[in-house]
Amino acid sequence: MFFCYRFFISVLILLLSFSVRAQVDPVVVTATRTAQSVDATLAAVSVIDREQIESLQPESVADLLRTVPGMIVSQTGGAGQPTAVFLRGAETDQVLVLIDGVKVGSATLGSTAFQFIDPDQIERIEVVRGPRSSLYGSDAIGGVIQIFTRDPGSAEQASAFLTAGSEDYLKAGARISVGDKDRTRFTLSVISEETDGYDVCKGNLTAGCFAIEDDPDGFESLSVQAGLKSAIGDAADLSVSFLSSDGQNEFDGSFQNETKFFTSVLGATVDWTTTEHVALKFSAGQSRDEQDMYKDGASVDRYDTSRMSLSLQSDISISPSNLLTLGVDFLDDEIDSLNAYAETSRENVGVFGQILASLGGFDMQAALRFDDNEQFGDATTGDASLGYGMESGGRWTLQYGTGFKAPTFNELYYPGFGNPDLTPEESSTVEAGYRWSNASSRWAVSLFSSKVDDLIAYDSATFAPANLDSAGIMGLEIEGQKSLGSWQMAAALTFLSAEQDGGAYDGNELPRRPGEVMEFRADRNFGKFSVGGSLRGAGSAYDDLANSRKIDSYTVVDLRANYSVAKNWALTGKIANLADEEYEHASYYRQPGRSFFLGLQWRRN
Repeated sequence: MFFCYRFFISVLILLLSFSVRAQVDPVVVTATRTAQSVDATLAAVSVIDREQIESLQPESVADLLRTVPGMIVSQTGGAGQPTAVFLRGAETDQVLVLIDGVKVGSATLGSTAFQFIDPDQIERIEVVRGPRSSLYGSDAIGGVIQIFTRDPGSAEQASAFLTAGSEDYLKAGARISVGDKDRTRFTLSVISEETDGYDVCKGNLTAGCFAIEDDPDGFESLSVQAGLKSAIGDAADLSVSFLSSDGQNEFDGSFQNETKFFTSVLGATVDWTTTEHVALKFSAGQSRDEQDMYKDGASVDRYDTSRMSLSLQSDISISPSNLLTLGVDFLDDEIDSLNAYAETSRENVGVFGQILASLGGFDMQAALRFDDNEQFGDATTGDASLGYGMESGGRWTLQYGTGFKAPTFNELYYPGFGNPDLTPEESSTVEAGYRWSNASSRWAVSLFSSKVDDLIAYDSATFAPANLDSAGIMGLEIEGQKSLGSWQMAAALTFLSAEQDGGAYDGNELPRRPGEVMEFRADRNFGKFSVGGSLRGAGSAYDDLANSRKIDSYTVVDLRANYSVAKNWALTGKIANLADEEYEHASYYRQPGRSFFLGLQWRRN
């Protein structure tokens, strides 16, 4: 009851305190694959920019994603430990993840290793909530997360930092940027991070990590990011980006307890304005996910997956308020493993079209896509959105969309387990929203309902995965931002109901989806000195489909500060989990206790 009371207080603070100064309306590209402002797009979109990243002093990408309404982040431990995201109640492999437009993630597992992405290499993150298979194809049932690496055009000329913290945490990095911002610009960054960690798993032989190993679980990585932007004549631009992470993490397990990993993303895009009304974009990229698994130093398994993608898109301006987009995508997934998979590659070709139109006070977006996959056949998805803007600054939105999720290589072909007859999971979602903004404030409310059919789950009758059940998901999201003098405030609230529909667990809650999630933060600038704090929490949840293992509710407080000690020099400090709350995202996996971080930064702009 006390937890719910705090939720109501947060809602009142969010909705009643909006006498504020102007808010910036950022431009996004993920919602429509074209440039639009957040207020103009009809989708529910959140943007985490570089200023917010530096203010939050995040230890991981998970710290950033927690600020997004509708987002539930589950970690089995601290630094370097597996991180899962549940966007609007969808499974972690039902959320499409892009880095600079390139599809990433493991082709065998279907999920993305967020724990290996360094937040100091990120320029901004765009999160589109709701189905986007009509533009991107498979995986975009819950939404799309697109991470943009540091922009050569805005990165400082040179910078360096050093941060130390609890559990012998040490992180150091340096960046250099050269060139003419109007023609050709290049940036390069190298970051090293390591920690001794702590014992993340409460030893148990029948649940959790299925092992008793009373030792700290360390993590170390070396991250490299490079970016190039260059003008080609007067009508075209070239951008190239690269991001990699190389290292190892330790954990507890009965068959494996260490991973040596290497992940990388390489992408290139050419934007060409052919005429006044036609623009072309050609993109190519490759992502890799390599993981070598060990048990007490002995090699036990290896997975090397790669995804190569090509895309051609044409944006045709029919009139100043009407835009037609046509495109074709190609994706090739390949795997290499010590396990003998029946198939080790598959190709997918997707063709899509979209129209954005305005008439009077109404705005419309409609998209249709056809995917042809050599493994499971074809899939057709669509999306239609309608918005009505009012002179008062408010806007109503209504959307209906369908999505699908292709089976992973593990589900299809894992030796002794896979089922090659699996069909894609399919979804349908309806959403209604209202947002309001003027020169001084912004807030939004979204109500959504989704049905996911043909869920892939383990079938005890065949000892293999099968398309067994369905899921029903409903939710309410409330978000807002405000500025009051030198204070910057933001809040996000999510109320979620995600239940199994049919099968042996009909009516049970889907695992690791709390019914309530909140995040509130406030930061104040005193000139050379700034302070801030975050309050985040979640209601109780279950860790299994049988709803037999309960995960208790929790509330965590973080504090942070920044002090400019001299020109180009600054000190940073953070206390994470101030009250030393003992809590879990997954049964038997401890989250970090109270932690301290102190850093020194140098920049030359």
